[in-house]
Amino acid sequence: MKLIRQSFVVVALALIFFNFGCHRVRKKIPDSMVTGQATIAADEAILPLTNAEIDVFQSLYNFASIDCKYGSEYDAINLLLQQKIRLALVTRPLNQKEIEFFKGRDLNSESIPIGYDAIALMVHSGNSVKSLTIDQVSGILSGKIINWNQIDGSGLVGNIKLILDAESSGILRSLNDSLHLNQKITGNVQFAGTNKSSLQIVADDHDAIGFVGYNWLSEKENPQVQSDLKKINVIAVSKAVTADSTNSILPTIESLYNLRYPLTRKIYALYTDPSASLARGFLAHLTSERGQKIIYKMGLKPENDFQRQIKINKDY
Repeated sequence: MKLIRQSFVVVALALIFFNFGCHRVRKKIPDSMVTGQATIAADEAILPLTNAEIDVFQSLYNFASIDCKYGSEYDAINLLLQQKIRLALVTRPLNQKEIEFFKGRDLNSESIPIGYDAIALMVHSGNSVKSLTIDQVSGILSGKIINWNQIDGSGLVGNIKLILDAESSGILRSLNDSLHLNQKITGNVQFAGTNKSSLQIVADDHDAIGFVGYNWLSEKENPQVQSDLKKINVIAVSKAVTADSTNSILPTIESLYNLRYPLTRKIYALYTDPSASLARGFLAHLTSERGQKIIYKMGLKPENDFQRQIKINKDY
């Protein structure tokens, strides 16, 4: 009996210790700039870059969890206006009406540039077109050029199919703004829903021309990017009257750095949170040297040039 009583005491003490330990583990993680949970939003056109930044941030801060809602540029900014999020990553700054909206709610809004992406033009790998002029791109989008036989060197005679991600996308808005189309994109237009779907459609359709965020193609060491680039041709763009190999520019990290690629565009972090929240901590990461180097590693141009220019003296 004595042995049984001793065993019972040991088991009871173990259970008390175990329960005490569980309560300690379940203690709520406090919200701060590097801990807690945050929901942000981003234009799906910059999903690969955003995911890369989130992955690194969460690997640095084990108690930080960021959930990003991807959609169109309109969707991301609308969530910000509804105050459902405090940070949105898109490719335009807030306009004056939106700034005044936040002022009316005693919120200071910020539009912080963090880097440069571009709109990449792509066609099926069987399409022989290597370059287009800005006027030709405008003509395709405005419905003035509707058949591939109107483009020298295409090797095709079918109707041109325009593939875009979404009707309210930042890509469509950027094309309207940079090419002065006055919202008059017409023709055989298909909205794929996502940039990933746009890539798939163009890879399967000889008559298609697609417009995607360049960061979907810029990380050349990524196996998925390597696979995608085998199925499509990326088109060089020229500001000249006639496009040729000497005046046409492909989207590359070099042409983004010197802004020579005609369809380069900035990436902005739109922010409305005055508190020391996890969203603010992630914003600080995006603008830090580490966050800017991730943009560079993705094959894009960071807003802040962290690279040092080193001159080597050969006179020795």
